[in-house]
Amino acid sequence: MLFLVALAAPALMPPADLEALVTGFAGAPAVVDPRLILPACPAPTLAWATPGSVEVRCAAPAWRIFVPAGSARSPTPAPAPVTATPDRPAIRRGDRVVVEAGGAGFVVAMEATAAGDARDGRVALRTASGRALTGHIGGDGRVRLRD
Repeated sequence: MLFLVALAAPALMPPADLEALVTGFAGAPAVVDPRLILPACPAPTLAWATPGSVEVRCAAPAWRIFVPAGSARSPTPAPAPVTATPDRPAIRRGDRVVVEAGGAGFVVAMEATAAGDARDGRVALRTASGRALTGHIGGDGRVRLRD
């Protein structure tokens, strides 16, 4: 009986294999949380999501994740540092921004629109689905969500 259950279990993509794949693509060390559980992907595709993260996508079975990796070979230049002043906000209402959230070994990024001008290093955002968020503007120009 145990043998039959093992045959029915879906194949998984080992985090170490995913880490090696992203490291090879990025040309710099990647970090994948070893607790990550994903179905095996016969043909994953990789692309730069941001200068510091790689998007890994699988068509079948469908899944997508973002893996932090060095940006040494990134085709996209790093954004210029943001210096916000009271009379000129770093991000203005209607600007499209990349929002990042993450934890130990992973980063998730998505686009959002500024719902108002930035103030005190923070900006109100709206996602494509209409969800309201508040993010903190980093020195690199990215907006990050905090716990």
